[in-house]
Amino acid sequence: MPAVETQSIMRAVAILDCFSLDHPELGVREIARQLHLSTSTVGRLLITLRSAGILSQDPTTRRYVMGPKILQWSSIYLSRLDLANEAAPALAELHRLTSETVSVYMLDGGERVCIARIESPERVRVVVRVGERMPLHAGSAGKVLLAFMPSEAVAQILGKPLERMTPNTIINRKTLTQELETVRKCGYAISHGERFQDALGLAAPIFNADGKVIAALNVAGPVMRFDDAAVAKYAPKIIRLANQVSQALGYVSSPE
Repeated sequence: MPAVETQSIMRAVAILDCFSLDHPELGVREIARQLHLSTSTVGRLLITLRSAGILSQDPTTRRYVMGPKILQWSSIYLSRLDLANEAAPALAELHRLTSETVSVYMLDGGERVCIARIESPERVRVVVRVGERMPLHAGSAGKVLLAFMPSEAVAQILGKPLERMTPNTIINRKTLTQELETVRKCGYAISHGERFQDALGLAAPIFNADGKVIAALNVAGPVMRFDDAAVAKYAPKIIRLANQVSQALGYVSSPE
């Protein structure tokens, strides 16, 4: 990114930082004085921020306030906090049952992002980090999210080159499509070393009040401990725990 663009971005962020609960409305000169910038420079940046919906301007006072885009962004952030809070008991219970690394992944565009996790106490374990982004086609949590997405969105993702994360990553579109159908029928997904070599993952979907899958509850461990027998043992439990989170979010399952 050119230095001029970087400078403009940093100045725009600095402008936003000028707003606070004590000073929710600011004029051009006030901001310029705080940042030691010219009023013309600040004015240009304010116009850009206003046109993007990040700031709004009072037509009478000509002073600026936070705009609707800020509310949109904060809603996204708060939804993640709410989900992480609602999932915390299930996450703790899954960790207690398995002693493996457990996590919650939220759908974010064409990727998944980890919003909560508890790591295994074992020396050899699967390591994930909150905020880490991963593809949807590789790993149990990714396949759960992908399996319940609208068909148009799935087609768009599968229409792009699929990165091979490990030798076991499924990059054949026909094979992956069949795998997603199995996930929908079973209600959970399994990954045999698709994202992490020599690891097995198990994930179940979390639904919101509208019946849309927005997240996945996941457990993963090294195959020397967490194997197919563990999948058979814990699959019903992870489905139950994911359903508990879904119900906490207002989801009501359809009668069988």
